[in-house]
Amino acid sequence: MRWFNRVQIVTGQTCLHIVVHLALIAALIWGWKHHTLMQVSAGLLGLYGLIFACMLLTQRVASLRPFGDFFEDFTTTYYFGAAMLVLYQISRIVHNNLLLACLGIVVLAGPALFSLLAKDPHSQRRHR
Repeated sequence: MRWFNRVQIVTGQTCLHIVVHLALIAALIWGWKHHTLMQVSAGLLGLYGLIFACMLLTQRVASLRPFGDFFEDFTTTYYFGAAMLVLYQISRIVHNNLLLACLGIVVLAGPALFSLLAKDPHSQRRHR
């Protein structure tokens, strides 16, 4: 068994995902230490948006489906981090804590509630 297979078995993440995690943490720490966290988080959000657009494009083409699956896994993994960065960006502009709390609840709990409430109409017909 190769070392990267052992890492994936132990951590549940591929080595590429671990490297991306470490790079994101390093970028955020660098931005914080150099007082450029707003610009660094804007760049990371732009990169997330680009990867999300790539995911939407590659999932429609059958020959690019493995790349689409990778991009889907990536966007799912980093959704909550991107949501926190969006809340940070908005908190620098909007100074109403109640509005920020409501926005945080919508951004973080919204996808979970949507996936629970959105039912597949075909699965409902099979149960009847």
